Amino acid sequence: MRPRLGGVFWLLFCGESASAVGTGASAIALPLVSFQDSGDVRAAGLVSTALSVGIVAARLPAGLLADRHERRTILLWCNAVGALVLGALAVLQAAHAAQLAVLLVAAFLLGTVGSTLAPAENVAVRNVVDAALLPRALALLQGRSAFAMIAGPLAGGALLKADAAWVFGADALTYLTAACCAFLLPSRTGPVSAEKTPLRATAEGLRFLWRSPLLRYGALNATVLNLVFNGLLIVIIASSQREGTGEVSVGVQTAALGAGALVGALAAAPVARHLPVRHAIVGATAVIAAALTGFAVAQDTWGSALMLALAAAAGPVISVVVSAAQMRITPLSLQGRVHSGSGFLAQAIAPLGPVLAGASSHAFGLTPTVFGAAGLVLLLAAVGAFITTHHARDPDNLPHPEAPRLEAHRG
Repeated sequence: MRPRLGGVFWLLFCGESASAVGTGASAIALPLVSFQDSGDVRAAGLVSTALSVGIVAARLPAGLLADRHERRTILLWCNAVGALVLGALAVLQAAHAAQLAVLLVAAFLLGTVGSTLAPAENVAVRNVVDAALLPRALALLQGRSAFAMIAGPLAGGALLKADAAWVFGADALTYLTAACCAFLLPSRTGPVSAEKTPLRATAEGLRFLWRSPLLRYGALNATVLNLVFNGLLIVIIASSQREGTGEVSVGVQTAALGAGALVGALAAAPVARHLPVRHAIVGATAVIAAALTGFAVAQDTWGSALMLALAAAAGPVISVVVSAAQMRITPLSLQGRVHSGSGFLAQAIAPLGPVLAGASSHAFGLTPTVFGAAGLVLLLAAVGAFITTHHARDPDNLPHPEAPRLEAHRG
């Protein structure tokens, strides 16, 4: 009989999927409301930055929490806090009292909540899903992220036409749904690590990450690709303005990124199942380099969109393969810290992507900038080929430790 992911996974998946779509809506509503209220684009930039700062600042402490505390409790309380923040924001917006300071605090708190949820969910998934099914489970999580990237902004834009308070109110309901799902999860979602000082415990996870050539390269790969993809939006906007194709072209090409990521998420599990880890990582990275080269020479909107979709499709494949390998080779007591450590490294410099893309485009032009990005990704693929061939044990050949069984009661 074919093994199944199980009801506990689907309960976790559905709850966090609801909040992910809601967050996608609020992520565009927060800066847009700040811009509409102030008429200053800098206010919108500050709100977006506050969201990013919250994500990065909470990432390492979140991994420590996920390893030290019961994951069901973390998921329950974080989603409850998210519902409370967004509910209060909806009330303030309806009363026209959501000033810039309120939006900045709300954005920071939502970034912190989302960053804290990520490693807790990751550890919970590792402990409720059989090791052989990890690629499938992770691919579903990647697909959820891609779907939220498409559906969230669309829903947010539709609700914004009525009133921004509706966006925040709807997102509060999605967090409340996620909190209810977390409450229904069984307790005892895996072992808790031994007590150490927070600094030593965090350093332990980072040391394990650094000592594994494969995981070290996975963090480097994610860092470079996040930097490149974050800068692509600036290039898309600038190239559309240069060609005179305007907002429609920007919309088509941006949607292509989301559509490509969704297709890549669907393909990730079969790729992880049929290809060795090293071939999947290096091959997908090389596909991104080739797609960026195609984007640089594309002559029309649809050709550019196709290349962007191809590049975006390769990203989830890399994420699923690396994450599955990480779960397999990381001790259960370190899962949260290793996950948060790699996430922190991947996200720490990602906000510089738009700045670097803009500066490079101004200094060298759009086409050389994209060619430079393609060359950097190609170099990344070559480094990956060397590391995975000469230094890394193939996780496909490692034993799969069984996940501990959950207790049936709720605490």
